Amino acid sequence: MTTSASNCAGNPFNFEPEYNTAGKNNIIPWAAIATDISTEFETGHFEACTSLSNPLPNFFDPNDTGGNFGQCNGPYENAGPPDNTTDETSDTMCYPQGDTHPNYDGLGTSTAPVQVSHCQDNVFQNGDLDFDGTPYWKEWPTSLQPNLNPSSFLEQFPTTNGRQYSQFFFQTDVALSEATCTGNNSGCTVPPPGPGGFYPYWTQLQSGLSFCALEFGNVSGGFGLNTYGKDAEYGTNQFPTLGYPEFEGPVHNNTCAAF
Repeated sequence: MTTSASNCAGNPFNFEPEYNTAGKNNIIPWAAIATDISTEFETGHFEACTSLSNPLPNFFDPNDTGGNFGQCNGPYENAGPPDNTTDETSDTMCYPQGDTHPNYDGLGTSTAPVQVSHCQDNVFQNGDLDFDGTPYWKEWPTSLQPNLNPSSFLEQFPTTNGRQYSQFFFQTDVALSEATCTGNNSGCTVPPPGPGGFYPYWTQLQSGLSFCALEFGNVSGGFGLNTYGKDAEYGTNQFPTLGYPEFEGPVHNNTCAAF
């Protein structure tokens, strides 16, 4: 399925692999993540705020009169050093509670009123470079009762022609955003340096003989769960091989493929 940016409706779409063989070297050659058939998250673009300051124009839509701000104020921002002492120069785009703003979907639609004042964390420098936003704390949903509380993201392994792949591995390029990660391959870490001290990880869930899937975030401690060592699943820094700090973990046999 592919998701509509205007109304979140799912539409059938024929995603096809780029290669006819799932070989180790059959990957996208130009991307930071060495991948082909995969699930990928770009996290690090949300920070909840008690209040906002430093009003700015909406750089993406000059007709937006709802307001944009450049500074988040609150416990998340206060937990780390001030922006002017880090590589992160701003928190923009930031929207106050109740604000509506363009969807940027080309259809002229607007968002629903936002439920909490927040920042999309530094869109001009590509993310939360001081890692003080919500994704870098142990606050990911973990409920097993999604009708009562938010539950983790849940995904079955991808298939081609109805068959799962026999092996898989985990990887992350978070170190590309770390100011401490230098050209001599030092200071590159998972989790990244930040007040929350956390980085989300994948967990395999196996329930009996009929259900097997992956969860993403902070899921551990339950029966039938394999966390693959949590952040250790991302393995080692491949800078000497790739020329940039991508972490790749070992190849795992897909035990879900039997289901």
